[in-house]
Amino acid sequence: MSEHEGETVYIVAQIAVEDWDTYRSEYMPTTFDRITAHDGEVLVASEAAEELEGDWAGNWTVVIEFPSEDDAYAFMQDEEYVEAMSARHEAAAWSDIAMLPGFDG
Repeated sequence: MSEHEGETVYIVAQIAVEDWDTYRSEYMPTTFDRITAHDGEVLVASEAAEELEGDWAGNWTVVIEFPSEDDAYAFMQDEEYVEAMSARHEAAAWSDIAMLPGFDG
């Protein structure tokens, strides 16, 4: 059991997409469907990250909110999403993905 169980969590991804056709047609539709199936909400999905400090190497940034870690893990382990991940791996040079707890002050 995690110390953040039952609390809002965020999955943040920074991705270097190279094959946008594959990414958009084979990865995104299933992924967005599976996110909502697990009570997630996409807050950010954009190429337009303005680098304010440091190096922002990816060309696609995603922030997804889930009501709990359990929901986030259920999404990440969802069979349909796991199948779709192969398209992301094919379409991207790399991807960094992390889960973070919400700020509780």
